[in-house]
Parts: sequence; C-alpha cells; structure tokens
Amino acid sequence: MSESAQEELPASVKRLFVIFIATLFGYVTIYGGCQMVRRRGGPWNLTYAIASNGVPELRIEHPKLLGPLPMVLSFPGEKPERTDLPITAVFSVPITNAMPFGPVIFVDNTVLPGTVTVNCFGHVVEMVPRTLFVDFKEVAWTAGSTIVLNATNKPAPERLATKGQAWRGR
Repeated sequence: MSESAQEELPASVKRLFVIFIATLFGYVTIYGGCQMVRRRGGPWNLTYAIASNGVPELRIEHPKLLGPLPMVLSFPGEKPERTDLPITAVFSVPITNAMPFGPVIFVDNTVLPGTVTVNCFGHVVEMVPRTLFVDFKEVAWTAGSTIVLNATNKPAPERLATKGQAWRGR
C-alpha cells in the first residue's frame, strides 16, 4: 500500500480529539487560577520556642497581616514536653498533628491564610485574618506585641471539650 492510499481519520474522531485537548487546557487553566487565588493570602507560620528566660512562647507570623514582626504569646509557668524547640509549623496544608504545646483543634485553609485553632497548655488560640482569639476573647492583631497567658487564666476544661468528636476506636 502506498501512503496516498492510507485512510484518514473520520471527522468525528478529529473533532473528539480537539474537544479533549480544549477541555484539558481549560481544566488546567481554571485549576491553576483557583490555586493562585487560594494561596495568594499566604499561610500562618507558628513557631514554638523557648525564650531566653526559659518561658515557652508561640510566635505567630504572617507577612501580609503582621509584617516583619511576629505577635508573641508567652506561657510562664508551663513546660513543654518536647525539647527540640524551636519548631515552625507552616499551615499551607491541613496539619492535624499534635504541636509541641498541645493539639491542633481546627484547621480550615481552603483559602489562605484561613483559620487555625490550637490548644497551647490549655489555652485556646484561634487565628483568623480579621482578628486573634485567645481563650475565646477577641484580641486585635498588633505586630511586635507580646501577650502573657498565665496558667491561672485558662478556660474551664469543659469549655474545650467538643461534643460528638471523641474518637472511640474500632
């Protein structure tokens, strides 16, 4: 058989191929655009550390909300279980692991920076772009400031319990 005798693909197959390529291009473009919008706010950066005076501290950093200076939460009278500090957790993806000062309670980073709630030595710290909540009280974002959280001011343990989320095993 010569090359001129080869059959061409039917028009419907060619059309199907063009539609497939156009759909693939549209999907990749839209997905990339959505990811760009989702990530443009940047993640929360939490650094768990021990200050020079031996007091555990949580440094909250977000370049767009706080600029170059972090907001620091200090926990006098507390002792972390981990000794390999400082540790920085970047909340660009859901992290539900236990952190050095306590468990992660809630993470929603669908659109960054999102909402991150952690339990630090029995104190609830919730970061949302609009404001900071410490022990269920609203605190304005103030870059470079330090908030001291004493052990005597912790919320009641019943207030920290979340109904219906206890893991019962298999």
